[in-house]
Amino acid sequence: MHYYRKRRCYQPGVLLLALSILCLALAGCGARKSAAPEVSLPGVIVPETGGDPLTHTEVAALRSTGHIDRDVPDHAMEDVALQYKYFLRKGRQTMCSFSKRSEQYLDYARQVFRARGMPEELANLAIVESGYRPDARSPAGAAGAWQFMPGTGTLYGLQQDWWTDERLDPYKATEAAADYLQKLHNDFGDWPTAIAAYNAGEGKMSRAKLGTGGRNFFEVKALNHTLDEKTQLREETKQYVPRFMAVTKIMRNLPQLGFDPIQPEKAPGVVRFTARPGTDLTAFSKACDLSWPEFSSYNRHHKRRITCTDRCTFVYVPARSQKLAEQYLCTAQTAGYAGWGPVTVASSADSWEKLSRRANVPVARLKAVNPDVGRLKAGQTILAPRGVNMSRTAVAALDDKKGKRTKSKPVAARKEPVKGRAESAARSRDGEKAAAHGGRHTLQANETLYAVARKYNVSVAALQEQNDIEDPGRVRQGHVLRIPAAGAQRRESAPVARGASGSIGKKRARKVTYTVQANDSLWKIARKHNVSVEDLKRWNRVDEKSLRSGTRLVVAEE
Repeated sequence: MHYYRKRRCYQPGVLLLALSILCLALAGCGARKSAAPEVSLPGVIVPETGGDPLTHTEVAALRSTGHIDRDVPDHAMEDVALQYKYFLRKGRQTMCSFSKRSEQYLDYARQVFRARGMPEELANLAIVESGYRPDARSPAGAAGAWQFMPGTGTLYGLQQDWWTDERLDPYKATEAAADYLQKLHNDFGDWPTAIAAYNAGEGKMSRAKLGTGGRNFFEVKALNHTLDEKTQLREETKQYVPRFMAVTKIMRNLPQLGFDPIQPEKAPGVVRFTARPGTDLTAFSKACDLSWPEFSSYNRHHKRRITCTDRCTFVYVPARSQKLAEQYLCTAQTAGYAGWGPVTVASSADSWEKLSRRANVPVARLKAVNPDVGRLKAGQTILAPRGVNMSRTAVAALDDKKGKRTKSKPVAARKEPVKGRAESAARSRDGEKAAAHGGRHTLQANETLYAVARKYNVSVAALQEQNDIEDPGRVRQGHVLRIPAAGAQRRESAPVARGASGSIGKKRARKVTYTVQANDSLWKIARKHNVSVEDLKRWNRVDEKSLRSGTRLVVAEE
């Protein structure tokens, strides 16, 4: 439900000081209540008037201007003044909380907009959207600090799937928001209209602009009442731009207005790393000396305890843990779950113990990466080694074997374990021999790379590299695997020092390169190859000033 203020007529050219005083006498409407006030600002804020008049200092701050709010028509300043006074009075605690939370992200956001030649004030838009809460969600389905809807997020490169929701990555979402706002500015020609379109949608804004003949948001807003109900801008959008301008004026003058000053440039640093597919995030957090809740607070975009096993993804740690993170990410066990993926439970008769026997993986390990799953039920999606047989037939076969063992004679039952131990010991000796000298292994039914790696005491990553396997899920029964010798395994596991590019990797790492094109920036190149700007700088010892067309950059290390 939306609330509308009564329309009034005002003479043009009213002084800003007079407007701020006049707002005391105007009768206003109640603000729409927010369903989740701690998550984001209410959709419509039409502040109540009254209370103390603005002081000279507050009027001076209201009259301050930046790139976006410098050409506001006099008739539009009333709404800006009303929003401004709301956040100074009734909404002061909200403004205090949001400004403090934004301190962690503002410096990065300003850098992103500055690098694209866009006004730095746009960084304040996330305050209006969510109060800079990375995990903010709206009833309509928008998510993250920049409140991307699913479709728009996908369009601007924010992955959303079983593994991740990158709308909750405040840094990558900031880059996507900059791309979207830049596109809207190109479409509409000015920032207030682009900001209104960010809230209403570009289609809605285009139709309202066409229907009124207005050249910008302010003219469209003034003529909004001439449109039919379907085409009209909602009250939320009409108040959205004034609210942004009011918040921007306050952020520009926090100490003068009695708010605690913030220093975004001195906020605790956060370092972004590119994690390989199947990285164990629980082990990563422990290696960085971080509790899981603290680690998770930096990585809300990850839905699982391991990273996606199909692609590289970003992982964030506080700057104090940078060296520990670098040490962990260059070890062989980092991507220990590269051969795992989402599988569907086919039968409610299945259990962790049965799955453990089929996958040859300890129950504790299966449960560790599925912490929220209790008893297995048909239709559930869980993490398990790819290629494991999840069919009802496989589950039933285990039940049949168990039944036969139960019915067997006591004497036979006593002899069987002895035979089993002998066979197990023989297999162990074979595995040790193959691990020492190398060899071959034919993949059996329901056997996974993880099981083979355990048998021969090598890593899954070493098996993949030795056999040129990119996707462990595509390895099938009958595949002949070359087993790396023990010496090769040790060499593969050993990290090497930083090379000329400054990267950390393995001796056999393959580098992927890219030739810089005209108008390229590190932001664009990093986004195109799904790596961080920090990675590009570290691998190539390059920055924006030294970037030249025709230069070949390392954009990935495999």
